[in-house]
Amino acid sequence: MSWIQRKNLYLVAILCLCVLAALPLPASSYALMWVFLTAVYLTLALSYDIVGGFLGYMNLGHSTFFGLGAYSTAILLNHDFGLALALFLAIIFTAAFAAIVSYPFFRLRGAYFALATFGLISLMEVFASNLQHVTGGSGGISTPPGDYMVPAYYLSLIAAGGTVILSHFLGRSRFGLALLSIREDEEVARSFGVPTFPYKSLSLVISSVPAGLVGGIYVWNVTYISPPAAFGLEIALSPVVIAMLGGTGITLGPLVGAVFITLIQELLWIKVAHFHLTIYGVLLVLLGLFMPGGILRTRWLWPVVQRLGFGEKIDYFKKQGTLER
Repeated sequence: MSWIQRKNLYLVAILCLCVLAALPLPASSYALMWVFLTAVYLTLALSYDIVGGFLGYMNLGHSTFFGLGAYSTAILLNHDFGLALALFLAIIFTAAFAAIVSYPFFRLRGAYFALATFGLISLMEVFASNLQHVTGGSGGISTPPGDYMVPAYYLSLIAAGGTVILSHFLGRSRFGLALLSIREDEEVARSFGVPTFPYKSLSLVISSVPAGLVGGIYVWNVTYISPPAAFGLEIALSPVVIAMLGGTGITLGPLVGAVFITLIQELLWIKVAHFHLTIYGVLLVLLGLFMPGGILRTRWLWPVVQRLGFGEKIDYFKKQGTLER
């Protein structure tokens, strides 16, 4: 991408940020909530893509970190912790949990890894429903009430923007190159000296941080969380569908998928409120049949994406000569 193209792209990004920053002034609470949810989904999808896109492991339990962040923040807020400290401790707890579960999970590969992570989020829903003295049980847990929409809106934008930056620079780092080499051929990567297990474990920990953070912001805003909302099938499938819809391994992919999914959800709530999971299933089938690479990898959009410098992460290293020997 030329300097002029890069400059124009930065100008467009700055303009979008200015519009989003000024949105709370004229917009309704409905519009703010829609952008807030889009930012939440974008953060979840981008953080999922660290393991699902860079590493090539389909983590169907990624939303476990969202739920842990939400429940941890809610419990701490109810014990009179400040928001900043509650979010920080929730992130630490979520990252520690990711580090612990990474050891048994990354001894598995392919469908076995996907099934194990999917079982994890179901197990966490059962725990949240039964640990009533801690989580409030199946009835959920409430946080101190208040009108937090505008500050939560800005926090969600910061979380989403930070995750975009993280994904962008991760794709241009030696660590990102190591993850991509593991995705392409794990045995070859190990033979060339890549410490595969520590890198895989660290990637899971890194991906858990944005998810835990946005879970805490979400529960602070809506002031309530329940086991199905934190660990249910809908939230479990959301980041996977969003990333696959836009295109895994592409920074812009989850953004396109997040906007598309939130628009569909709004239409579904109005027309057919009980068919969310059905639509997710239909989307996954259609993606597998007609767009296995996602929307951005279609023949009409892929040249534009590559021209803007948002193509395959591994292409960056090829252009830099990093992969040459």
